[in-house]
Amino acid sequence: MQIGRAAVLAILLSGGLGPAHADAPFTAVFSGTGRACSGGLFVRTKTIEWNSSFSICKPARYSVLDKDLAPDHRRIAFRLAARSRHCRYEVIEAQQYSTYGWSVQGYQSLEAYEKRDLPGWRNSPLDERMVLSCPMVRLD
Repeated sequence: MQIGRAAVLAILLSGGLGPAHADAPFTAVFSGTGRACSGGLFVRTKTIEWNSSFSICKPARYSVLDKDLAPDHRRIAFRLAARSRHCRYEVIEAQQYSTYGWSVQGYQSLEAYEKRDLPGWRNSPLDERMVLSCPMVRLD
């Protein structure tokens, strides 16, 4: 009986429960590069925080809008439940393009995120359609 308990404990500690591990929330720490993107993005189990040169998004609850967590090319989009006073972005999207390299986009509204691939939205001169795109390095 003790061998059975030890085996179950070993499986639990090694993460051998497959589906339960797959449902684990996405968490990460990113560091921005470049003048506009210096700072960090912190994705925690219940809050997200993004501090850059031109926008300060204090820790806020979020919902996941879309995700593809395939090992070779992860992508996930978050919608902030409420923005702090100096936070310019309602939606934050992170896409992996190399082992540690990620591209993080900040969208000022849900509408801008949803219409990002429509002609006339990308590279639009209208302020409400501007997207901050930051190369970032995942630190964890």
